[in-house]
Amino acid sequence: KPADEWKFYGTLGVGYAPRYSGSDESSAVPIVGLGIRSPGGFFLDTAHGLGWETQALSSTFRFYLAPSASRKDHKKGYQGSDKLRGMGDIKGSVFTTLQAGYAIGDLAVVSVATDIPLSNRERGNVYRFAVDSVLFKSATDSVGLGATAHFASGKYAQTYFGVTSNQSLNSGYRQYAAGGGLYGVSLTANWTHKFTKHWSTTVAGGVMRYTGNASKSPIVFNKTNYQVAATLDYTF
Repeated sequence: KPADEWKFYGTLGVGYAPRYSGSDESSAVPIVGLGIRSPGGFFLDTAHGLGWETQALSSTFRFYLAPSASRKDHKKGYQGSDKLRGMGDIKGSVFTTLQAGYAIGDLAVVSVATDIPLSNRERGNVYRFAVDSVLFKSATDSVGLGATAHFASGKYAQTYFGVTSNQSLNSGYRQYAAGGGLYGVSLTANWTHKFTKHWSTTVAGGVMRYTGNASKSPIVFNKTNYQVAATLDYTF
């Protein structure tokens, strides 16, 4: 809808994703989303929390506050894994995301983003460089493709891929110091089909390849993770 109109949207679907970053186990994940967007670019939704977005010429700037998920050291629902026993839980936190993008005509959007935790700051920061494009678009269908390089601060890498001396004693994994830097590259693809003005469906898939220090972590059992999702979407 035009930026000066209110927009309401909802999503219901299911996904299939790894139980944690680098896991060789996956599980079905429910997808439920609701959101509202106001004139002026302010939004509140279950995917990105509370934020604001604005556009100027070919550039887009986005800022939002959102909660992040925790990581369990045991299987609980569709989260965690028993292979993390003794590693301890990673607590959830509230983080802020800053994102800036630039559209290269109708070919692609190049963007950079960073996630900074405001609580449980020992989790560390992540940074992303992405290129997204629409390969095909018609009145009822659109197909998109994206590629992202993922970077981590030293704290983030140690939190998610490192093994401290205490964790080593409790879990049996060798002690491992994971340095920051590029830790993965990902590819995503999606297809959206509109049934009516308000109803549509989306099928999406992605692959994440862990690199560098992350790929050498003793708790990374699969260097390549896959995920898929299918949703039914409503926009008013």
